[in-house]
Amino acid sequence: MKKYIPEGVPCLVILGIIFGYLGSTMGVANLMNTIMHTAFDLLVNTCFFLMAVCVITGALGKILSKFGVVGLVEKMLRPLMRPLFNLPGTASLGAVLTFLSDNPAIITLAHDNKFAKYFRKYQLI
Repeated sequence: MKKYIPEGVPCLVILGIIFGYLGSTMGVANLMNTIMHTAFDLLVNTCFFLMAVCVITGALGKILSKFGVVGLVEKMLRPLMRPLFNLPGTASLGAVLTFLSDNPAIITLAHDNKFAKYFRKYQLI
């Protein structure tokens, strides 16, 4: 059977049935209008919001690194982080920023030499 039906045909048939049914029920204009409004709402209210949160947490990480908070966090959390994870205490700052922003905010900090000096080469990766 696989010889006779190309790979993408079942997907196109299923999508055709779904959108054909919705288009016949709603009308094609209403269907396209709903799809476009949903995509626009997703982009504006979700993606741009998450992008703003990522920018803010990246900037917060840079500020904390530049003004010595990273060194303070390292000294305070080293006794906890070394035995548990074999990482310096500053790794917890990256974990907190990543938790707040729901993205890998540690990447912006990893390129900062003041932050990276607390890690060994294999830990930074």
